[in-house]
Amino acid sequence: MKKLRVEFKYFDRKSCSRCKTTDENVAKAVRNLREALEDEGVEVELKTTKLPASKLEESNSILVNGIDVEEIVAGKKNSRSTACHGCSSLIKGRCDCRAYAYRGKKHRCIPKAMIREAIRKTIARK
Repeated sequence: MKKLRVEFKYFDRKSCSRCKTTDENVAKAVRNLREALEDEGVEVELKTTKLPASKLEESNSILVNGIDVEEIVAGKKNSRSTACHGCSSLIKGRCDCRAYAYRGKKHRCIPKAMIREAIRKTIARK
């Protein structure tokens, strides 16, 4: 059986609404795909990694087999960010967190459809 590693990197899932929503989205996407993928001979491992403040710029990211979902879906990783009030309150200063573009729309959290697409594209490449 092939293994597929999905990793969600976050700073704080309680105070940061984007990390919380992305966490929920990745869990649902993996849960919804897991049975179908097992039928295809693919075992999915979901890992969550809490980041220290020194690695805040990596927060709210999902990697599939070590590659960023945005890079998988769009062919490149962009460096967009927007003000994040949840993380700003935690670090007691201004904080800009990662934002995403998917299907012509801007997103503060990673949409389930983008996660599913990244997983499917990764499997197709194997």
